Amino acid sequence: MANFKIFQDNPDQAKVKIFGGNNQALNTDSSGNLTITSTGLAITPPADGLAITSTGLAITAPTNGLTVTASADGLSITPPTGGLAITPPADGLAITSTGLAITAPTNGLTVTASADGLSITPPTGGLAITPPTDGLLITSAGLSIISGTTDVSATLANITDTAGSGDEAYNVLGVATWTFGVVNASLDANAQALVTMQISPDGENWLDEAGPVTIDQNSLTTLVSSIFLKYARIYYSAVNAASAVTLNVFFQGEL
Repeated sequence: MANFKIFQDNPDQAKVKIFGGNNQALNTDSSGNLTITSTGLAITPPADGLAITSTGLAITAPTNGLTVTASADGLSITPPTGGLAITPPADGLAITSTGLAITAPTNGLTVTASADGLSITPPTGGLAITPPTDGLLITSAGLSIISGTTDVSATLANITDTAGSGDEAYNVLGVATWTFGVVNASLDANAQALVTMQISPDGENWLDEAGPVTIDQNSLTTLVSSIFLKYARIYYSAVNAASAVTLNVFFQGEL
């Protein structure tokens, strides 16, 4: 057509519209940036991997979370020279893995906890930390390790046998420090009990380790071992068969 311009005289004013599906043009913001919104966006990397280079790349996860599925040979993240910073959300960052390996760079790995502390929940099978060949160094102005505890109690009521019986055997392997506490809770003022702490390597053959100790009514005694064997128990009896005894036995320790 005569006098109909196909191209602008000024190249800076030339504009092209690009159409996607459904005959809808792709839109940009006022700065010319293209926004891609998708309920399911799939990027298939080439065989030799996908490299994303950015001076500042921000990924905002949706409210239901962000899932990254690694290939069968694992997921590799190479941090920049100055290190990799991960800012967790306000309610914390959860990393779930059947086998997570973190390889620290040669200049070390730094984990900075928030003001309210760092909590690590180990898996059911336990948490294993393999130090490097030159050792593992933990430096802290105030390092606190909170271990587990055990606290078991039982009541032995109406004891009249003067020959004696063994109470439940406790497996003390893995218990760093432990003590038996025995209280004579009898109602009869004349009721006395005789208690001994015994230890055993197999739960069958027992050795007297502490005691015997006579406990009066409303009295407490404690029994500890200076020799370590796998099992420990209280051996108890009444002093007088005519005065029934009730004992409260406590086994308390720090793992």
